[in-house]
Amino acid sequence: MTTSGTASSVLAEPIELPCGLVLPNRILKAAMGEGLADPWTAEVTPALIRLYERWAAGGSGTLITGVLCVERRAMDSVFVTVDDASDLDGLRRWAGAVHRREVRLLGQLQHPGRQVPRYMARHPVAPSALPPLGGSRLFSSSRALTSEEIEGLIRRFADAAVLVEQAGFDGIELHAAHGYLIGQFLSPETNRRTDEWGGDLARRSRFLLEIIRAVRARVDPRFAVAVKINASDFRPGGFDLDDSAHVVGRLGAEGVDLIEISGGTFESDSGCLSIRPGEPGTTKEAYFAGMAPRLRAMTEVPLALTGGLRSKHVMERLLEEGTVDLIGLGRPLIQQPDLSSHLLGGTAQGIDLLPRPAHGVSELFWWIGQFRRLAAGEDLDPAYTLRRSQLDATRSMARQVVANLRSSARDVVGR
Repeated sequence: MTTSGTASSVLAEPIELPCGLVLPNRILKAAMGEGLADPWTAEVTPALIRLYERWAAGGSGTLITGVLCVERRAMDSVFVTVDDASDLDGLRRWAGAVHRREVRLLGQLQHPGRQVPRYMARHPVAPSALPPLGGSRLFSSSRALTSEEIEGLIRRFADAAVLVEQAGFDGIELHAAHGYLIGQFLSPETNRRTDEWGGDLARRSRFLLEIIRAVRARVDPRFAVAVKINASDFRPGGFDLDDSAHVVGRLGAEGVDLIEISGGTFESDSGCLSIRPGEPGTTKEAYFAGMAPRLRAMTEVPLALTGGLRSKHVMERLLEEGTVDLIGLGRPLIQQPDLSSHLLGGTAQGIDLLPRPAHGVSELFWWIGQFRRLAAGEDLDPAYTLRRSQLDATRSMARQVVANLRSSARDVVGR
């Protein structure tokens, strides 16, 4: 990290979203899969709350949660599920912890579709029947959703948004990027349907638009609705920049308050949700900045850019030129949770990230281990190995299962 004297910055300016929600500054913590949900109930844990307390104290004006899955059976353990009223207590504690710092909190609603490992969901669904992701034995083949199931999932997204609002969150973000279910509907590579939910882009985007309409019909107008969308999937025959521009152009009329631009999927040549410099249309830093002007021209909705942002001067230039309105940070806030405070205060000009431990799904447990360290008040450990992270995850889940079995046994004895 490099430093300099204190200076005012466009990063520190507040911004008001169309719904009226004011974000304190232009830095948001982008969604990352923390993997700290209770492995038995998929509910919010004290560790997850402590992690967000640390980020809330770190200077970012807005925090977007990691995965809030809208269907419990779609993704077992690891990630929080927002499925019914029993999830409200943990969500309320989570929101309260963040709001004590006067930081905004958006819950990212997601359904993985086919993009979930076999050990988490053995029978995934998708727009169409598809082979295992990337041909890997780690994944299962998916079956095509019926029209009735699609309508049911639209209601589930709306139900989840209502629960998140009741819990006191400031808004939700619909995850339509990175190859998850909404993104699967958008892409002609994974949506091979010939009915009203597939075919041309208008029908492929219907699932996303109907979810937005269902959410907007049930939440307060002042409750923020954001969408995370790929600038491109970087897949031959997949969702590309032309598609993205068309969809982005329609979101404002649907009452969307914020659009976060990202890119890539698990199947992208660059690997697991990561883009390496040299991918067509990307840049060395701020990977999708070269694509952002095309999307900016399509909408007046505030835009956030996430991916590869490391230098303060690049962040400020993107804001000052009006290319985007907010800067999304992910891995930099794992390596240095209070980086935003230093950027805003003028005591940092950026961050030099440590190399990734690997590319692909094997990273998951490594990141979860680092999130656990942050939640415990420790710092990222660059010496933490992939093998050790897998062992730690296995032990943690086993301890939690045993604890829940003991609790269940006590309940039975007490009856």
